Amino acid sequence: MSASDLRKRLENVEAALRRLRGQGAGLGAEYGEVPQDFGDSGQDLQMREEIEGQIADLEAERDRIKAELGEEGSPDTTDRSRH
Repeated sequence: MSASDLRKRLENVEAALRRLRGQGAGLGAEYGEVPQDFGDSGQDLQMREEIEGQIADLEAERDRIKAELGEEGSPDTTDRSRH
């Protein structure tokens, strides 16, 4: 992938992270954060776990893309350890 493609993908990943974090924050809000019954509570917990898993996957992808961009953006990455 070119650096331009990686930057576009990074923007998409960060947008997805913002969306998922907003979605996760809104779970349970319509009932004042108190589940109405055990079924609601179980569904809420399952949805939160799914969202957390998606966020973790996207964060890992974001970190990988940033690492790739850091390597490509630097003319000589071998001299970084000489501070």
